[in-house]
Amino acid sequence: MNILVTGGTGFVGRHLVTALLAEGRHRVHLLVRNRARLDACAFKDAVAVVRGDLFASDPLPEDIEMVFHLAAVTKALAPGEFTRVNVEGTRELLERLRPLRHLKRIVLLSSLAAAGPNRGHEMLSEEIPAEPISLYGRSKLAQEEVFAAQCAVPRIVIRAPIVFGPWDMDMLDAFRIVNRGVIPLLGRTRRRYSLIFVKDLVRGMMTAAFSSCGNEIFYLANPEAVEWRGFMEQAAFSLGKKKARAIVVPEALGRVLAEFSELRIRVFGNKAIFNRDKFNEMKFPAWVCSAAKIDDMLHFQPRVPLPAALAETITWYREQGFL
Repeated sequence: MNILVTGGTGFVGRHLVTALLAEGRHRVHLLVRNRARLDACAFKDAVAVVRGDLFASDPLPEDIEMVFHLAAVTKALAPGEFTRVNVEGTRELLERLRPLRHLKRIVLLSSLAAAGPNRGHEMLSEEIPAEPISLYGRSKLAQEEVFAAQCAVPRIVIRAPIVFGPWDMDMLDAFRIVNRGVIPLLGRTRRRYSLIFVKDLVRGMMTAAFSSCGNEIFYLANPEAVEWRGFMEQAAFSLGKKKARAIVVPEALGRVLAEFSELRIRVFGNKAIFNRDKFNEMKFPAWVCSAAKIDDMLHFQPRVPLPAALAETITWYREQGFL
């Protein structure tokens, strides 16, 4: 099958492209804005390149049959960047895809942030109305709405919770702190999260993409949620830090740190995952979704145990010299 991937040189995209190529039956095309990022990928010579971005590119191959749309902004220097890339960029891409006569399906990688945290629900399911609380989450919900309104072929939306694994840089700071023997906790409230290992996420995305279903939204997550402290304790064990000490950061201090981080972002122009928008998400004690729908419809379940997933992630960080 001829497949186009946007965001193919990013964290999830690298794993997706690798998995598609491993099947040996797909011709994979990558929409590439930064050639240097592709040159750092092991598959650089195994893919076809379409130069450009979501707004303008070389002509898209006419024989594209499936698209995985992963390109998105998760952290920004200015709030409007979320809307420009995630929403308007998706709109522009869909317009350029519309003339492709062989296109059969488009898969969008969205986020649990589009739904918002648990409010009165033990677990979020796909039929519960979305209530995003962050700029990022609102942009992802708006992206889903544009996707539903303008997609001319059957579509799949995958809402992912916390994703971790090799090539993930957003969780690196947390692992570095734990590697110093410290487990950071925001306040004394128990905080529960859904999460998924990146290779399970990719396998689930491909299961949905190559199924017969269409126009569906799926949550993809491990069946069991984790408490943040327990997750960090498992990470500490994998890092060999058996005496890691929990340190509680009061929420008031957390807000100050978020404001300081945002000031540094504005002054130095370096994007960072932690800011006031992210702090507003972190304040809520539960971000837990149910993956029962994809299990019921497509018999998909994650299969990498958490200890093994953490061990693989930490091994990669160490190999890269990050830990």
